[in-house]
Amino acid sequence: MRLRTEEKRQEIIRVAAELFEELGYERTSMAAIAARVGGSKATLYGYFAAKEDLLRAALGRNVGEEADRLMRELLAEKDLRSGLVRLGIEYLAGHPARSASIRNVARQPIAREFYEGVLRPAWQRLADRFAAMMKEGRLKFADPWIAAMHWKGLTEWDMLERHLICAELGASPNDIVTAATAAADAFLKVYSNTPASEGEGS
Repeated sequence: MRLRTEEKRQEIIRVAAELFEELGYERTSMAAIAARVGGSKATLYGYFAAKEDLLRAALGRNVGEEADRLMRELLAEKDLRSGLVRLGIEYLAGHPARSASIRNVARQPIAREFYEGVLRPAWQRLADRFAAMMKEGRLKFADPWIAAMHWKGLTEWDMLERHLICAELGASPNDIVTAATAAADAFLKVYSNTPASEGEGS
């Protein structure tokens, strides 16, 4: 029974996340979520007391899963430059969905909670990974959080702004590869201890 209850809860969160991305938070109603799930609003409220609670759960699920996936991409390559390029490509490919999440939470009461409890901890995972690389001697010793934010800024270019204002739905694959590669090379010029052995581009 508990397993079925948790499966149902996760299904509701998944459907709500899809609708928030498609329609936006304000235009998504609990009735619309219930209709797509295939149940009643009463069932929905049995799991979540308010739409804001569903938004909170959907954002946490999406960001957590993406953080897990991005860390796997970084670690999939033995060569640090290749890992950073791969990380950048996957990060930029997810920009449209990420921008939709940010637009949904903007000006909502849970905005600060979302940043402090979900978004910042996700970036802290990258900072922690960089800290481990510093201890291993692969990166120069520095503030890991600043290093993570430097990588983020180098990788995003102006793509986040373009997605946030819906100036474009998604960057081209070529633009993504170019941005990710340039970001990796710039990052390594500042932070790499052994650029030649890490495969830094020339």
